[in-house]
Amino acid sequence: MNKSTNLITKIKEVMTYAIIIAVGLGIGLGVKEGWAWYNQVPASVETNTSAHFANTDEKVVLYTTQWCVYCKRTKEYLVSNKVAFFERDIESGDETIDQLYQSIGSEGIPKIVIGNIIINGFNKNLLRQELEKQQLM
Repeated sequence: MNKSTNLITKIKEVMTYAIIIAVGLGIGLGVKEGWAWYNQVPASVETNTSAHFANTDEKVVLYTTQWCVYCKRTKEYLVSNKVAFFERDIESGDETIDQLYQSIGSEGIPKIVIGNIIINGFNKNLLRQELEKQQLM
């Protein structure tokens, strides 16, 4: 074999490995993004929420923790708009709160229950929309 044939063989080998790696990375990234999309928590869910209002007269129930920045923002938003709410700390150790929170179905906080809607996370526009729809704002 001469030097040019040997060089061409090495270049083909390197290109083959590069293509295999690129295809593998592409598939891996595609699977990762697909899995994230599949497991995405919806902004809100409509369901029967009557159990969440069993021990309160408030029209809004808020599931929070003490350390959650978005929980604090949600509370500040509700207070600044004079919306009464009932807060439930999911880390309080209260079994009833744990059961109610688990019944929501998806992890994460805050969870805002308004009427038959559960809002996942602090989404100011969606929160305002639901509060206005329920005539609470």
